[in-house]
Formats: sequence, structure tokens, C-alpha cells
Amino acid sequence: KVHQHTDVTNKLSRKKMEIYVMKKKFVLTLALVLMVAATLVAAPLDVSGDFKAGYKLTFSPNGIAALDATEAQANAVTVSGDFWSMEFGTITFTGGNDDTGNLTVYLDKALAAQGVDMGDISLKYTIGNMGTAIKPSDVYTDSNDKVVELAMAAIYASKVTLGYSDMVTVEFAADPVNTTDKPILLGATFAPVDGVKAAVGYTNLTADGNKGGVTGSATADLAALAGLDFGLIVSAIDVYDFNTTNNALYAEVKGSVEDIAAWVEYQNIAGTSNLKAKATYSGIENTSVYAAVTLTDLSSITTLIEGGASYKMGGVTYALDAGYTVNGSFTLSPSVAVAF
Repeated sequence: KVHQHTDVTNKLSRKKMEIYVMKKKFVLTLALVLMVAATLVAAPLDVSGDFKAGYKLTFSPNGIAALDATEAQANAVTVSGDFWSMEFGTITFTGGNDDTGNLTVYLDKALAAQGVDMGDISLKYTIGNMGTAIKPSDVYTDSNDKVVELAMAAIYASKVTLGYSDMVTVEFAADPVNTTDKPILLGATFAPVDGVKAAVGYTNLTADGNKGGVTGSATADLAALAGLDFGLIVSAIDVYDFNTTNNALYAEVKGSVEDIAAWVEYQNIAGTSNLKAKATYSGIENTSVYAAVTLTDLSSITTLIEGGASYKMGGVTYALDAGYTVNGSFTLSPSVAVAF
């Protein structure tokens, strides 16, 4: 009986030991999982973009003729890691919504992390819902936001970009979902010398459903080329539509001296010439003021005069903009914005 009792006691002890070891293994496994999860959560991520909202008041001789909400929206929100980035389209919060977004994977960086030396070659691909259009890269300075751009009609396109150093980049995009039109996009950017850039682009199906088009742009940093002690850049871009045979030309000169920056843009869109100029002063801490004038259709000029001021406090920019169309309406637009 004593012998049997001893065997039972030993079996119970071994069982307890096995349970103890299993518990230890479980705790160690759980700790390892938590460590990995914590590492993933703590992985460095960069989030950038901006958000702006406000109102627009339009005045007539009898008072306020209209009060509209300027679209509350977040622009180009990007979340990026070491080897990828996700970009979301403009997200509006008044009267609309947005579901566009795409993922860019930097293959060169991922391969380098695996021990593959890519040298001066860069390689990335982009996939996702990019909206109704995908555009080739251009080098136009575009201070005034282009009205006409070359864009390939696309919904769910893929794009591959291959570059060598800072000298040349080529890109190819296609929309495999559209098996009827088979839209494609080709583009290339060149930087032959410091201070000079050029780009070309082509698509066989533009975003408005036409037959396609081409674009070319160039920029020269005269301050860098000539060693000037003030900023001076000239830039131009041309967009030609094969179907309508319409041409859109933009040319811009921009300069800066200490706290003063200014630019002038000339537009010729389908034979109609426009001109806009803007000057900004930011010599007061956290404050910026500007004045601008737009001449629409130089053959029968319509003049818009604009001005405004902004003040940044606590990471929030408070702005008040005003506009007056000669012999027309007057607008006042307060807004708030944050950049992150």
C-alpha cells in the first residue's frame, strides 16, 4: 500500500510539473505575442494632410445675398511607413463623400532591406481606386492650381514608376478593369542639370472620355543657375487634347525676397487669355497677408481683386479672405485650418 501510495504521489507530482511547464510555455508565448504586437503598434508611421472649413458670404447692395459653407474637407491625407504609403483623396464633409485611395509600395527600399542593393535605381508601384482620373507627373510650379490637366480615364488603375538617381523617371499606368477602351498612360521626367527639369506625358483616353492627349512641362530655377541672392523661377506647361484640338498653356514666374513672395501666371485656354498675380508678405510672426488680381479673358476683361490675412495660433490657422469682382459682387470668407 505504501508503494502504491508513493506511485500515486509521484504521478500527481509529475502531472503538476507538466501543468506548471505548460503554464510557463503559455505565459512565454503570450509575452512573445504581446512583444511582437507592441513592436508593430510602435512601428513609426507618418500621417500628413490638412483640414479646412469655413463660410462664404456674398454681398449685394441690399445686404448678404448668399451664405454658403465652403467645403469642409481634408486634403491628400497620407499615412506612410518605411516601405509603403497610403494616400486618400480629398475627403469632403459637406454635401459629399469620397472613397478614393491608393497604396504605393517602395520596392527598392523593401529589396534593400532584404540585402538587394538597387544602387541609384528607384522602383515603386501604386494600386487602388484613384478616382476617375490618373495624371502623369509634371514639373510645373502651379501656384494657382491648373484648370486643365492631362488625365487618363481610370477607376482602378495600377502604376509603375522607375527612376535613376535624380536624373530621369519613367512611369506607366493602365486600368485593367476597362477592357473596352484599354486606357494607358506614359510619362517621363528629366533633370539634366541642377535647376532645370522637364516632363512629358501621354494617354490614349482622357478623363472626359476623349481620344487622348499629350502634355509637356519645364521649370528653370534661375536663382540656382545664376547664383542669385533672391528666388526666381520660371515654369510652363502645355496640354493638348487630340479630340477637341484644344490647347491649354500656362506660364508662371515666381520670385521671393526675404519675407515677400510673388508670382504671375499667364493662361491661354482654348484661345482665351487670362492673367493672375499674387503677392504675399509674412514678415510678422505667425501672420501672413496677401493681395491678388485676376484678369479673366483679356479681350473683354473681367477683373477680380482679392486680399486676405491669416494668423496661426496653437497649430490652427485662422483666415479671412475677401474678393471683389469689379461691377459685380463682394465676398467675405472666414475659415479655420490645421495641417498635420
